[in-house]
Amino acid sequence: MMKKWIFAVLLFGLSWMDVSAVESFPADDGIGMNDLSIVLWADGYTNYLFGTNLTDSWKTPEKALGQAVGNSYDIVGLGRGGEITLTFSQGIADGEGADFAVFENGISSTFLELAYVEVSSDGIHFVRFPNSSLTPNPVGGFGHVDPTLVDGLASRYKQGVGTPFDLSALSATSNTIASGIHEYSPEFVTDFTNNIGLLDFEHVSYVRLIDIVGDGNYSDSGGYAIYDPYPTIGSAGFDLDAVGVINRSAVSGELQTITFEPIPHQQLDFQTLELSGEADSGLPVSFSVSGPAALTNSTLYFTGTGTVEVVASQGGSAVYAPASPVLRSFRIAEQVQHIFVEPISDSVAAPGYFTVQAYSSSGLPVHLYVDSGEGVVGELNHVYVLPSSAGTVTLRASQPGDAFTAPAEDVLVEFRVLETPEDLVGFAEWEAAGDYPALAYSKSIDRFGRDALKLSYELPSVVQGTSRLLVSENLQTWTNAVPEITTQTVTNGMVETELLVPATASNQFFRVQFEGNQ
Repeated sequence: MMKKWIFAVLLFGLSWMDVSAVESFPADDGIGMNDLSIVLWADGYTNYLFGTNLTDSWKTPEKALGQAVGNSYDIVGLGRGGEITLTFSQGIADGEGADFAVFENGISSTFLELAYVEVSSDGIHFVRFPNSSLTPNPVGGFGHVDPTLVDGLASRYKQGVGTPFDLSALSATSNTIASGIHEYSPEFVTDFTNNIGLLDFEHVSYVRLIDIVGDGNYSDSGGYAIYDPYPTIGSAGFDLDAVGVINRSAVSGELQTITFEPIPHQQLDFQTLELSGEADSGLPVSFSVSGPAALTNSTLYFTGTGTVEVVASQGGSAVYAPASPVLRSFRIAEQVQHIFVEPISDSVAAPGYFTVQAYSSSGLPVHLYVDSGEGVVGELNHVYVLPSSAGTVTLRASQPGDAFTAPAEDVLVEFRVLETPEDLVGFAEWEAAGDYPALAYSKSIDRFGRDALKLSYELPSVVQGTSRLLVSENLQTWTNAVPEITTQTVTNGMVETELLVPATASNQFFRVQFEGNQ
């Protein structure tokens, strides 16, 4: 193995060490996504250039905005070799300690998909953080990376924990290069020195993440090969959750924030949408729009299908500083869709399996994933294989849409895997008790402003059976009510379903059908 060098800048000057004499980089502390040191988050993005081996469901750059979520799905995928630039209207400044943190969605502390991190003040000249990777050999597609062998790259931590970056490291690198005593590669030195003089350390407005293809063809700052899990497919490459700011640029005036709720995907024939946003300063919020829509005052008029981005802004006053803009992105499509998953009863630990009944109102196939907990589920056949240990399991159902249909809102379904069957109630026993749940209802307005009906009933999760909602207009022919369902929640055995009320229906009757597991 060739000799490899890194450089550490100490308070009293420059020093360096031969890495062949040490095993790893000193461990530093990650930044939790709820850490109170984080004062703001990215509020915009530009130049999203996704790479290869990335399915459409992960091409969601707006999910990198705002606070980190800390799960595997609320992310934007970069794909193999892709990149994205996040923007910060309030700016990042070089302060004490780490100045910002990058959050990825690693499922463990060693499944690390890496990316270069670069910063800019003008959006044109970017400076890359010095970095090093000591992983000596290629890593398979489901392989692992020792985080102590990685430095200056995102991300060294699993989901919910951010990798910190300190702008002062760039000043130190500049001094090291100027000293002439270093082993940075000529390519890194040239790029760094061409751009560092154009960086305003008191106002960094852009952070760029570039996925590293982990087959060894990408190099660290010393020119040595970088290895991370390769090849991966479907959601290949770095998956960005968020970037949080710890040290913001100085502002003049009192701080203010904008509340502008996410906008659901829209159906073209809805035609219009009323925008509503508020600043906690009480000052008026203005909107700007790009994509197939036109804006008049606060009314958005749909002009075609495609992705629409709406930015809510508040420019400040003599008292208040400008607010950080809030960007919301949604799709206008020929139709919107919804997902319904039949409630899942509790089960006993392995051996065993069952099939989850999941449907979309569009008829497109629903994709299932294990969001948390143990066990394995077939993405498209929906067969869940029980784990050998007890615990709570949450499944995530998603449908990414197609050329005519907008993506569905994800649905989460929770159930328990028990050590023993002591708490479970057989369906026949429950049926014999005759304690059938009542079907309660109330009028509602769905998230698109349409008339809807809320139905709720209870099916305790310990009852070994399933339930489904049926609809009829004549009390004789009953059909699955999934196409009319707009939202569904299951909490502690209480099933609450919201259904669209068709304007053409003169009569509608609903009933819940319960079935015992065989």
